[in-house]
Amino acid sequence: MQIDPYVRAEEARERLEKWRAILSGASTGRDKYTDEMLAELLGSSSVATMAELESFMRDLVDSISSAINDAQYPVTSLCSELHILHAHSKFTSIQDLRIHSRKYWSSRLEVAQLHTSNEIASLPGAADESPQPPLRGSTIDIRSISEVAEVFCFPHKKSLISGSQQGSLHKLHGYRNGFAHAIVPPLTLFPDPHKEIMDTLNDINNILDVLYVLAKEWDSVITQKLFLKSSHRQILINSDDSNT
Repeated sequence: MQIDPYVRAEEARERLEKWRAILSGASTGRDKYTDEMLAELLGSSSVATMAELESFMRDLVDSISSAINDAQYPVTSLCSELHILHAHSKFTSIQDLRIHSRKYWSSRLEVAQLHTSNEIASLPGAADESPQPPLRGSTIDIRSISEVAEVFCFPHKKSLISGSQQGSLHKLHGYRNGFAHAIVPPLTLFPDPHKEIMDTLNDINNILDVLYVLAKEWDSVITQKLFLKSSHRQILINSDDSNT
């Protein structure tokens, strides 16, 4: 599935702008809303924001995986980080093998020798019954993004998200789980909902910034083929130069 990362980020922004408008309206017309109503709005906006981030991450992972699979690169041409995705089903089967199985060690040897394999790369695709690796299927957090950035060779994976963006992600992650699963009453999550409106608007802005940061990394990985070893990228560049 090939998607324009920037268009995808813009679509998410347009949807979240509607929630920003609702919260801004509630802030200016606060006399019309009880604290309970404001807390419900804050909880709903947190869930919506995290849902956009989670959906964006699913599309990002599927798009990069599809780009690699469609090009039919040999495993040996991929950066070593991608080998773990190619071997994902093998890892799963290894976990299920008992030590007395004849394939117990042969399967492990296959994984260990991927760097010399002639296999065509085949990364896991999207599936309804389970999350697409390297996603875990849980609410997106800093670790989720870091793992995706590491596995897919993001160019700025070491400095991807600022401190304030991490703070907003951590806070909305907690709000999302607390509100969506009704762990505590909304007013316990948002004891001062009038004050929380401006804070949540700022958090939504930070998540929007994260989406555009991720879109830039996503685009770079695909257009620059950063998932390939540098030697293989150079071969492609030389081939393109010779054809022009």
